[in-house]
Amino acid sequence: MWMTSRSCSRVGAVTLLLAALAASAAAQFRGFQAASVEPTPAIELKPGEETTVALRIRVRRGYHINSDTPSEDYMIPTQLRWESAPLEVQSVEYPAGEFVQYEFSDKPLSVYSNTVVIKTRFKAPASLPKDLREIKGKLRYQACNDKMCLAPTSLDAVVPLAPVG
Repeated sequence: MWMTSRSCSRVGAVTLLLAALAASAAAQFRGFQAASVEPTPAIELKPGEETTVALRIRVRRGYHINSDTPSEDYMIPTQLRWESAPLEVQSVEYPAGEFVQYEFSDKPLSVYSNTVVIKTRFKAPASLPKDLREIKGKLRYQACNDKMCLAPTSLDAVVPLAPVG
């Protein structure tokens, strides 16, 4: 069966519309984050002293993120990295993962869900710059639900510093 030029035009228009809708949906999904970093209150950091920062991560309902020690080698661990200069990172403490059995896995997986608190201990140098206003970092994670995993992604982590005074 041959199509008329009018039929071809309609098919072309529908194809273009569907392609535009698919591109729009994909663009919206790219901005989706299954986790978020809660705002952290300003901390006071004194020269030569140590302080601990508790970073709270919220995981959306229906999703989980792999723990920092995932059950399988192919899984992407949750990792918090700090751009800490001139501070020295003394330690980063992750909570224990919760072991959950999913249909797609033969064994329980070590995951985080709901709220996760990651603690970092920093040491300030004796000559702490007076213009230092925040500590910046990146949280890398991979989120999954009970049917699929999303691509690994990163979130900014910012901790404001209170003026010492």
